[in-house]
Amino acid sequence: MNATYPKLFETAFEEGTTFEQDHYEYRLYCQDLGKLKVKTGKIVANDPFVLFETEPFQASFPKGEFPVQLAIAKVAAKAGSTGAEEAGESDERVAFAQIVFANKPVASWKMAVWENSDMSQLGPNEFFGYGVDSGTGSFMDASTCELFEKASEKDDTYMDKLSKEMDHTYKHTRCWLVKEVGEGNVMMFSTGWGDGSYASYIGFDANGEIVRLLTDFYLYNWMELEVDSE
Repeated sequence: MNATYPKLFETAFEEGTTFEQDHYEYRLYCQDLGKLKVKTGKIVANDPFVLFETEPFQASFPKGEFPVQLAIAKVAAKAGSTGAEEAGESDERVAFAQIVFANKPVASWKMAVWENSDMSQLGPNEFFGYGVDSGTGSFMDASTCELFEKASEKDDTYMDKLSKEMDHTYKHTRCWLVKEVGEGNVMMFSTGWGDGSYASYIGFDANGEIVRLLTDFYLYNWMELEVDSE
């Protein structure tokens, strides 16, 4: 997949950023979740309630504790729009989630992939992503993922308890949770419109150092826009 990644990957986290699409206005704001503990430099992104993917991305990331942010869109139908829901009705959706490894501008983006991902097999508008079946995504260190998986297997009520904890931050229609697991933690958050497959991207600075890891929950249909413009 050859792609020109949108500026929205960065500007989405700036207060007041907006875009319009399909008779709706999306007004974005940034929500800080806290710091992710990265012990091994190997990061897993997945649906924490079903754990389809427990393999970390192929890339090695900086070790330490790093801020995690959500770009949340307030979605409202435009007044006078034909085919949209009644204007004034709105909800909130998580558009992007990112880990900030360094507070530097991103010079280039590259899709985050797994060890056996074959980029040559991707056509236009295709990507490698993780599957979501509970409307929830996450970031966690690979060592934390192992502990998290064992905890969920040991306690049949573990996931139900997590769901109730997530409800504490619920606002129509998104929520998040920072869950301590052993010496690590899991950053959990709602995923865009819900279930699907979502790609992640690594941001590099001008020196080729990793400064971001971002998951796109595809509120902004930039892939279709790119194909249509060709």
